[in-house]
Amino acid sequence: MSEKPSALPSVDVVIVNWNGGLEILAAARSAIAFGGRPIVVDNGSADGSIEVVERAVPEAHCIRMGRNAGFAAACNAGVGAGQSEFVFLLNPDAEIVGGTRAEIVAAFDYDASVRIVGPAILSPDGQLTPSARRFPSVASLFLYQLKLHRLARFVPPLADYFMLDFDAREAALIDQPMGAAFIMRRTDWDAIGGLDERYFLWFEEVDLARRVANDGGRSVYWPGIAVSHIGGTSFARLRRSERQRIWNASVERYARSHFGRRGRRLLRATFPIASLLAAVLERADAWMLKRRDSGSPPGPPVRRDP
Repeated sequence: MSEKPSALPSVDVVIVNWNGGLEILAAARSAIAFGGRPIVVDNGSADGSIEVVERAVPEAHCIRMGRNAGFAAACNAGVGAGQSEFVFLLNPDAEIVGGTRAEIVAAFDYDASVRIVGPAILSPDGQLTPSARRFPSVASLFLYQLKLHRLARFVPPLADYFMLDFDAREAALIDQPMGAAFIMRRTDWDAIGGLDERYFLWFEEVDLARRVANDGGRSVYWPGIAVSHIGGTSFARLRRSERQRIWNASVERYARSHFGRRGRRLLRATFPIASLLAAVLERADAWMLKRRDSGSPPGPPVRRDP
């Protein structure tokens, strides 16, 4: 990712950490290799990960929130601590593996409406993973709450939401990128007011993209920049039932902001069902873990969805 020194854009790479383990080192070091300034915001971690960053990556500017303030609040604190022209939000279990800062300029030049850039997201083995989305509808969220997203290809509203017909090898204007990594101009970030801190986790980036769209802006998927993403390393530590509780609260907040009263009521009706399904899956997780520990064949892999 090296490039000749020139009038390249300055970039603050904001990484929010909550018991992220050693994966966050790769994230911070990749920010430096990209030519950015890593800003690591710690949400009250107890695993020693922020201390490891402070010792191993002295170039990183570390901020301690002192508690788990939520992803949105921590991102806003990190962006507020920087001064660079561009803001690159990067998950702690992700790392920048392709592209240069010159690609940021190219991405924003793709169309005059572009205010958010979503890089290509790769799995740890280097495979392209779906990372472009349409904005969720009441129907797609209703079906997601029923855990039907695993069958998305057979469910038209979910297939549309997940953009299963999208060619991830080509740049394109989209509704929203995956929240694991996205880039904005600082001026646009400030103008839109950053992330809504009423979201503790999930949907804060969807809400941001929706507000940008309502203001006449667009997001662009840009494979000229690539990020490798493990996914769910921090919040996989929470029980499914707890993740579902947080997810439900964010769905309600998003519905309150972007759907009418009828849509919000319809989605609220799914909360008991979604919570029950999460509890059942939690029991299945425990059963498979017990089988594994007893030496029995492990069975199918455990998902990290709420």
